[in-house]
Amino acid sequence: MSRVKFGIPMIDSLLPENFPRNSFVLLFGEGGTGKSVTLIQAAGAKFSAGEPCVFITFDDSSYSIIENFKGLGFDCQLAMETGLLRIIDCFSFRTRMPPKPNDVIKVVQNPKDHHALTGIILSTAEGLEGRGSVFIDSLTEFFTLSAPTSTLETVKNWRAELCKTMGITVYASYHVGVKSIDEFAGMLDYLVDGMIDFRFDPMLAQQGLLARQLRIRKMKGASHDTVWHYFTIEKTGLVLLKGHGREPAAEPSHR
Repeated sequence: MSRVKFGIPMIDSLLPENFPRNSFVLLFGEGGTGKSVTLIQAAGAKFSAGEPCVFITFDDSSYSIIENFKGLGFDCQLAMETGLLRIIDCFSFRTRMPPKPNDVIKVVQNPKDHHALTGIILSTAEGLEGRGSVFIDSLTEFFTLSAPTSTLETVKNWRAELCKTMGITVYASYHVGVKSIDEFAGMLDYLVDGMIDFRFDPMLAQQGLLARQLRIRKMKGASHDTVWHYFTIEKTGLVLLKGHGREPAAEPSHR
């Protein structure tokens, strides 16, 4: 199995040996800490480098996702025209006038139907075997649509089909704070291959300051830095902050 980079310099610096392509990587943490921006930047880096991507959106419309790519400077229009970017819209079913589906944007009429949704995802990912990536924003919204236990089984199936059978890397976000489903967050920990935690520094937050941090909690089959690192979000995406705030003592990398 080949190894891949995340696509974001800050995160790649914490994974010196990269990580297995057949991984399911979860971005986990509070709202507003930068998980969605991270997914957009990672996907943009992938299709800009010629790697095909599928972006599944539960939290926002497909048009908003396109604007987010443009906001970070990515030419998503060219990527869509050349087949490097495909979008599955699982949000617009809530609106009165959802966009018309086409070859690039597929609008899911009923994302609560897990069997049909899985079929759409697998058919859209056809041809990406061993060379593509799937991005999901966010699993939290997907969990709110139907019974969490059945949703968890569906996510397990996606990992089995996409990652382990087709060799496609999956990156997904999970926003903590929804009490009705947060009890299932711990189950995702053992399910996924890699987990990146996002948070606001808790000590600075007590002083009214919001300082974003991330760390790699785990990454199967790859050595990784587990220290909390400060970062900011600029026009180009995530940027590592050095010498700001109070960083904990370094922890040893492990597999």
